[in-house]
Order: sequence, then structure tokens, then C-alpha cells
Amino acid sequence: MRYGYGRISTDKESQRFDRQEDKLRDAGCGEIYLERVSGTSKRKPELERLLSELHEGDELVCVSIDRLGRSTQQVLELVNRLEDMGVILISLKEGFQTNTPQGRFFLTIVAAFSELEVEMCRSRVRDGLEAAKRRGKTLGRPRRDMDTAIKMWQSKDYSISEICEAVGCSKQTLYNAINRAGVTRD
Repeated sequence: MRYGYGRISTDKESQRFDRQEDKLRDAGCGEIYLERVSGTSKRKPELERLLSELHEGDELVCVSIDRLGRSTQQVLELVNRLEDMGVILISLKEGFQTNTPQGRFFLTIVAAFSELEVEMCRSRVRDGLEAAKRRGKTLGRPRRDMDTAIKMWQSKDYSISEICEAVGCSKQTLYNAINRAGVTRD
């Protein structure tokens, strides 16, 4: 039996399963397992569920090797597990199968390049953040005037909703600020 696996990283509306699902169906996958989880996450429930369904002689098809994991080690561990089960892994984008020595070699190279790409992206982001800090740019979400909000809360003259509306924050943000400040209402 030929099984398909697809994964997207975020809940953003812009990321959808359509493209992967279409390619997996075109590749002849009878059953397709899809999930939303980060590639770096070690816990992929749908992938684990799929692995529990596989039997010797089955094929696991993915659109791209990076859908299985972001680190070379993660991908190679999965490939070894599939090999022990007698299951062939097929990657459509990279065009290889793990049932040949050339396919396994190519997989190792592709997984290493995928991991390198992720690390380079992280490095560029860190470099950009450091450069912005050196230029005095404030990073992250804008801070609300929590000192004023806490004083309003301590005065007991305002409801939580009124404080949040006046300061422009959520109730949870206000409660977090109160807890961080360690203040009480006398």
C-alpha cells in the first residue's frame, strides 16, 4: 500500500495542505496523513499514527524530505525505522527512494542541506536582531503603560475592563503585569 504524509508548520491561513495533498494523490497514495506541527518538533502525532499503520512492503511518500523533519538526525532516525520495518520512503521533490544505496546516500545529502538551510536562516535572523539592537531599535511588541495600569488597579476606582480599554491591553497582559510587579490591592 502507498501512504502519503504531509505537514505544514503554522495555523496561518496562507499555509494550506492543498498543494501537498494534490501531489500525494497524484503519486497514487491510498491514504494520506496530514498535520500542523513545526518541523523541529520531535512530537508528530499524525506521523506516529501513520507509522503504526505501515507494514513490510508498504511505501511512505512525502512531497519533500523537509516535511519529515528539520534535522538530519531526525530524518535519518525515521529512515532507519522505516528500513527496519521494510517500508520504502519516496520523496517526490528530491526524486529518490530509500530502497537503493544511491537513494539512501542522496537522502543523507538532502537532509544535511535542509538542516544547513534552517541553521543559516536562524543565523541571519539573529544577526539582523543584533544589528537592530545596536542601532537602538526596540524589538518585540510595544510595551503598554503598565505602571499606570497597575496604579489604576491598586486604586480600586476602575474595573479590569476599564483599565484594559484605557491602556490598550488585554486582561491577561494586565494580570501578567500585576503578577510581575508583585503588587497587592490594599
